[in-house]
Amino acid sequence: MDSFIELKDASYPEALRESKYPPERLFFQGDISLLRGDRSLDYARDDGLTGKGRLIAVIGTRAMSEYGRMVTESFVRELVKHNYVIVSGLARGVDRVAHESALKYGGQTIAVLAHGLQMTYPPEHNILRAKIVAFGGLILSEQEWGVGLTKQQLILRNRIVTGISHAVLVTESPKSSGTKITVSWAADQGRDVYVVPGPVTDPTYTGSVEMIREGCIPVSSPSDLIEQIKGVVS
Repeated sequence: MDSFIELKDASYPEALRESKYPPERLFFQGDISLLRGDRSLDYARDDGLTGKGRLIAVIGTRAMSEYGRMVTESFVRELVKHNYVIVSGLARGVDRVAHESALKYGGQTIAVLAHGLQMTYPPEHNILRAKIVAFGGLILSEQEWGVGLTKQQLILRNRIVTGISHAVLVTESPKSSGTKITVSWAADQGRDVYVVPGPVTDPTYTGSVEMIREGCIPVSSPSDLIEQIKGVVS
């Protein structure tokens, strides 16, 4: 039987409960206590850095460029260094690199699925999924065991990715990317969305530039992102 929390439970993430269309249930594998980090949990680290233990969604295109890979890993490394938990959707491209980089640099990560926990999509991410759980992370879905995958569920899944997160980072997005739908969810939920501008000549960043034009916050480096987030939450 699946483990789950319900909307009425005290352990249900408050930020998601207060958002539009919160799921009645969240089924999970792994450390469900990570969801408490989205609004609290100040703590100090042995290296003198402090962090909020907050959740940040790292999202972007599935058709990631090599530059996008480098950018995603660089930003995630810095976020992990400051105790942020990385949230993404276990998809190809940016999602995969976000999860892998969080694990690589000793952080924790949450993968939100669009289907029941009986399967992994894409199937080649099965090993990555197992590592997320083994290293203290969390697999999350609103879908019951046995439910398959549909395009509509992929869209709805993204409201959970943004809903449990304090902020959203887009590391690479072309003009036609589905990332824009996720950014729309974030805007409806009142989340700050940070965007890496990318090379102006690269079509895989055309969507990123449009997002900035529409009001998302540009970030020029990992340290710039950390400082801007600190300015919002201080």
